[in-house]
Amino acid sequence: MNRPEWQALWLQYESVTTPLRAAGLACDIDTAGGQNVLYVNLPDGTHLVIADEHELPTRLDDVTGWRIVRSHEDNPNFDGLIYDSTAEGEHGKYAADIKSMLAAIAIYLHSLSDADTKTAGQVLGESVSDRSQLYGVGVLGVTPEHTAVGRVISPPFDTHLQAVKEYGLYTHHLEQDGWTQVYEQGGTEWPLTVWHRRQVVRTVFVTPIGA
Repeated sequence: MNRPEWQALWLQYESVTTPLRAAGLACDIDTAGGQNVLYVNLPDGTHLVIADEHELPTRLDDVTGWRIVRSHEDNPNFDGLIYDSTAEGEHGKYAADIKSMLAAIAIYLHSLSDADTKTAGQVLGESVSDRSQLYGVGVLGVTPEHTAVGRVISPPFDTHLQAVKEYGLYTHHLEQDGWTQVYEQGGTEWPLTVWHRRQVVRTVFVTPIGA
C-alpha cells in the first residue's frame, strides 16, 4: 500500500485501527470505487465495514458519526447494521466519539459464539476501558434459515444496574412489538430471556465486559 492517498488515510485513522489491530483484528482501508471505508476482518470469517453516514472523510476530524455493518463475502444472511452513531442513527448521541464506537464493537464481538472472535472483543474492551469492569446487554438471534445474527444495543455501561435497566427497557419493547418470551433465567441479577416471533428466535442477556 504505497499509494499516497491510502497512506494519508491510514495515518488519519490510526486511533481507530491501532486498538483493533492490538486485539488481533486485521484492518485495511479500501479506497476503491471512490468511497473510503475501513474493513475489519473477524476470526469467524465475517468482516466489519466502518464508515461515516456514507464513507470515511479524508480527515478524521470531519467524521460526524460511525456506521458499522457486519458482512460475509458469500453469505448475505450475516449482513446487518450493528452500530450507527450518525445523525439519525440509534446511537446518534455518541456522534464521532471513537471510544464509544470501539467499546460498542467490543460488546458485539464478545456476544458472538466464535471463541476467537469473542476473545478479540474481550481484549478490545479492556484496551478502551478506563475501568476494570463494564457491563452491556447482548442480543443474539437465529433467523428462519438458522443463521446466527446479533447487534449492539448500546455502548458499555459503567454500572451493572444501568445494564439491567437497559435490558428491562429492551425486553419491554420486544413484548410490545409482539414477541413471546419462551425462556427465562438469572433473575434480576444476571437476567437472560429467549424470545420468539415469526420463526425468529432472539436471546437477550446482561453480560460483563472487560474483566
